[in-house]
Amino acid sequence: MELRRSDYETYDYREFWQDNKRQYEDYSERTAIRKLFAGFKNKGVIADIGCGFGRLFNEYNDFNRIIMLDYSVSNLKNTMQSVKDFYSKNASARKPLNIYFIAADAENIPLRNEKLDMAISVRLMHHLGSTSGFINEVSRILKKDSVFILEFANKKNLKNILKFILRKTASSPFSPEPLYIGETIRNYHPKEILKEIHESGLQIKRLISVSNFRLSFLKNRIRTGLLNKAENIVQNIFSFLRLGPSIFIKASKPEKDKIAANTDAPDFSDLIMCPSCRDGEYGFSFTENEITCNKCSRKFKITDGIYDLRI
Repeated sequence: MELRRSDYETYDYREFWQDNKRQYEDYSERTAIRKLFAGFKNKGVIADIGCGFGRLFNEYNDFNRIIMLDYSVSNLKNTMQSVKDFYSKNASARKPLNIYFIAADAENIPLRNEKLDMAISVRLMHHLGSTSGFINEVSRILKKDSVFILEFANKKNLKNILKFILRKTASSPFSPEPLYIGETIRNYHPKEILKEIHESGLQIKRLISVSNFRLSFLKNRIRTGLLNKAENIVQNIFSFLRLGPSIFIKASKPEKDKIAANTDAPDFSDLIMCPSCRDGEYGFSFTENEITCNKCSRKFKITDGIYDLRI
């Protein structure tokens, strides 16, 4: 990931969402996710890649095995707390067989080929150095007939278009290159991301334009409940315009011969691979505090239940 990793490790992403400052955005994203999840039954293994502090855990807690993956160990510690808090408040909620916490690079995912039934990634793409590299990695680890839900920041949003037309910015929202926000944050043209998804071998099933009313003067003047209702309608009717600042995509890995859904999920040792030698055959040797690649002998720490598979 091309990011100031020291900042990423120390910044508490819970602050971004606290005090209901982004209640509308949270609602908008959850609404889109639930639409894209609808009808999916093969709930074996899911990975939340760039999971942050686990904000979206309750959207997929009904999977058998859940992988919470983030580059930041501090984020993963907060994720553990979020999961604990969720079940303390929702004792009857469905609990997965296992939840795995992995510190890793999203552009070098330490999972074996074709192991996931679903992958989800929200608010990660704008941090990455190579979006195509990330998308190809996700395609690699998805099973056939699986689903990938991806969110990215849209440079060709309505606000940017109006600013360009009114000559308040020289940056064209219609050009293919990423739009930089500061030194490290990137917004993307939808056509470029759709092209990369197609080139990875995934098939695009649905696109939803999200947070369509993310404008300060609207959020300050219109009740959140009313904005939420309007958001739901716009997502359903006008997503083809792709004018929202956030785009959600549902893509699938095609299966030529349709097979019955299988929710059997492999054990952790059968899921992971070495991110150093990228071997998925020899496996690891496990001790209480570390795992060792059986091929290249690289050691990785286990600290407080977090597998640190960064290199």
